[in-house]
Amino acid sequence: MKALSALLALLLPGHLLADEPAASAPPAEAEAASAVKALRCAGAEAGPMAGQLDPSFGDAGTGIARLRFGADDDGGFFDLDVAGGEIVAGGWGMGGLGGTRFRVARLTGSGAPDPSFGAGGMVLTSWAASTGDYVYLAAARRQRAGGTVGIGWRDEFRDASADVALARYTEDGSLDPGFGDGGKSLLDLGGDEVIRDGLIALGGGIVAVGQRDDRLLVARATERGALDTSFARPHGYWTLALGPSVAEAVALDIAGRLVVVGSAERDGQRDMVVVRLQRNGALDRSFGDGGVVFAGDPDVDERAVAVAVSLGGDIVVGGDAGPEGARDFQVRRFLRDGSPDLDFGDGGVAAWPTTGGDDQAADMALLPGGAVLVAGNGGEGAAMPLLARYSCNGAPDPAFGEGGVLSVDLGEFGVLHTVRAISGDQVLLGGGDVGMTPGPGTYGVVARMWM
Repeated sequence: MKALSALLALLLPGHLLADEPAASAPPAEAEAASAVKALRCAGAEAGPMAGQLDPSFGDAGTGIARLRFGADDDGGFFDLDVAGGEIVAGGWGMGGLGGTRFRVARLTGSGAPDPSFGAGGMVLTSWAASTGDYVYLAAARRQRAGGTVGIGWRDEFRDASADVALARYTEDGSLDPGFGDGGKSLLDLGGDEVIRDGLIALGGGIVAVGQRDDRLLVARATERGALDTSFARPHGYWTLALGPSVAEAVALDIAGRLVVVGSAERDGQRDMVVVRLQRNGALDRSFGDGGVVFAGDPDVDERAVAVAVSLGGDIVVGGDAGPEGARDFQVRRFLRDGSPDLDFGDGGVAAWPTTGGDDQAADMALLPGGAVLVAGNGGEGAAMPLLARYSCNGAPDPAFGEGGVLSVDLGEFGVLHTVRAISGDQVLLGGGDVGMTPGPGTYGVVARMWM
């Protein structure tokens, strides 16, 4: 079914994938459009076990794998990748005396730490033996030739500016001496850089997105960790020169273009921003207004934290909106040219009814058939891990949780940071549990759930 949907997306005119035919359209055209719409939503329904943790994964039939970070005071897993049946979980941990380090773990398909990777399945990486050295990992991705790249940023307390930080690990978890300087690379872009997400581009380049001096940033390094000056030539990076802004997530479309989402401050409020860049780092002028789309409702603060591109080219963006302390999950869907998909939600926007608390999105996964799963934390009272599932048309999925919302128990102080679809009916959840019983200390958490 996925292959048929992709073929139709490539062969049929874009308007058939986007809009209902006009009342005067020929019957054959109307039938074709209806058929395509049905294919876009095929398999989108929640399964009978949706929302249940998989007892064959993790510790003692719980569906959850917990990896102890020792006496760290904070941290968790912020990204997940899957290759060859193995799971890579990346994040950071904060030591009890200060300073943070990359933490990259590899798990087997059943959720057990892989003893052939690092020390007991985990590696720790710092740039200096100092409690004032802070390095944060935002993404951990497998490279096509093997090995894993950690993508993040380093901030030396009371010292130099913050820089892009990259590390590459071989199959046994050791640092790759052929990458950067002994397996680690710092990219100083001339300002203060903060990295929120990253990926491996077509061709093997390493993409990092975030912020440089209060502006949305997209940078690329070579496979070996050097700044790639062929990207956005001659700088190796691109920034959005339209006031305070930040990139929170990046994805590749079928053509290898970068789709970057985040938020930008305009007229006293924060709006969602979506940018599409060509493979060489130039703005894709066929998208939105010269390569950029701003989306937001008047007087409503809005931010994007995740993006996915469907087989047909639709761009799905997850985030939250509303005043601080009373935010709600929100999803927008755009067509390939950057215009809102009016068949999704209300004019391209699917907002979530409030839980009575502050619901802040952390990540999103696009499920088979176009259903959308947003992961975050919130709820009435103390914040808890939450999942919200939308049907392919943007409506709450009544078959999932309670009216489409499900709280997840990741531990006494569990926090949900990321979600990744791994099959037609399962997802992985990643996060942390800080100071849980029997404590003290921090645990990185990975869970597997039916969809």
